[in-house]
Amino acid sequence: MSRIGAALVGAAALLSGCTYYNTLYNAERLYQEAERHRYAGRDSLAQSGYREVIRKTADAYRGGSSDARIGRILFLLGRAQLRAGDLQAARLALTEAELRASEPGLRPEILIYLAMAEARLGEAAAAVARLGAALADTSVTDVARAEARLLRGSLNLVDRSAATAWVDLDQAGIVPGVDIDAGLERLRLSIRHDEPERARAALAALLATRAAGESLDTIAVLLRAAAARWGPATVGDLLATAADSRWEQPARGRMRLELARLRHEAGDTAAAFGGARVVGSGRGEAGTEARLLMAGWRLRSARDLGAAASVRPVLLPAGDDPRAEALLVALDDVERYSGLGLDEHLAWFAAAEIARDRLGAPVLARGLFLAYADIDPSAPWAPKALLAALDVSPDEEGDREWLRGRLEAHRDSPYVLAARGRSPAGFDALEEELAVRLREITGR
Repeated sequence: MSRIGAALVGAAALLSGCTYYNTLYNAERLYQEAERHRYAGRDSLAQSGYREVIRKTADAYRGGSSDARIGRILFLLGRAQLRAGDLQAARLALTEAELRASEPGLRPEILIYLAMAEARLGEAAAAVARLGAALADTSVTDVARAEARLLRGSLNLVDRSAATAWVDLDQAGIVPGVDIDAGLERLRLSIRHDEPERARAALAALLATRAAGESLDTIAVLLRAAAARWGPATVGDLLATAADSRWEQPARGRMRLELARLRHEAGDTAAAFGGARVVGSGRGEAGTEARLLMAGWRLRSARDLGAAASVRPVLLPAGDDPRAEALLVALDDVERYSGLGLDEHLAWFAAAEIARDRLGAPVLARGLFLAYADIDPSAPWAPKALLAALDVSPDEEGDREWLRGRLEAHRDSPYVLAARGRSPAGFDALEEELAVRLREITGR
């Protein structure tokens, strides 16, 4: 071969190598970006990134299968497939990566992610064995080691077979890049294994991690599960430091609202309103949510129109929100139709249905249904009003027994018979006439 030909061959090889390494570098950069999206809870962006990594690394693998760094390409491909949920493909790629890895220290890290795929495929024992072998190698990076300890702790804690499981989880939680995943897993497993103090520690660590605020929705779901197990008061105590967290203000405000909800469920309404009022004094999404929350609490307990109307100043600053606007319109309608009730008695029935269905004010709705049944007891729809009042009555047996007693006077009503599982004649005709009468009143 001439020197020119040799030079051309060498230049082509160099160009091919540069293209190959550029592809690998870009794929690794895309993978890290996808990981950042995953840590931040931006799942759709993360999945899009992983898919792009899969495409690039698959192209690189097909174009450079004899390269000395093919193990790293397969390792990156397998990790992206694992994150994307392609578990069988990930296991194949990572198994091949282990066989072809030539770089020092790469093989034990491959074993960690291969164990992740096996664990998600239901092969826990094999995964734990691989993790033990990988963790024995001192060359494993901090992030990979933390991921391995997180997985091993989670697997061993399923049946509490390893005394060191919590140690693994705690150690994983101190490594940036894995700390949020570890914190969420520690919180989840603390709830599952009935360990409220460990849940307190896990939650405190999450609140102290600025980026964990991006996982607020997941944390809120876990806290509701904890409240179902330990009660809202206990979980409210776990959240007592939420106001001092290092999260961004919007996330901190939303977590304070979770605390307010728990306080309200626990019966501490003063603390609940106090916490929600602080958040509601601010602007933005959290402030709107706080105002809607306070309005909902007041409406659910409102016994008369005056109490219901007290939510108007709470909602008006959030009036641009469609939910707040809908509540304000419903409140106007209830007030208007209630005012018509003395002249057109069915207007009270209309007001009661709006209070129940659109305003979320069951106690007020009960009073309006009873007002209609009392003022027009012989009307064919009075039994329907009594049944509706019974349906929204609180779980106080005496009150419900009183309403059942009143319904006995209407035992032959098509509505009462239908409520008892019968198919009475005249029921459909009554419903059609009622719908027409209500449309005449409401104009809808």
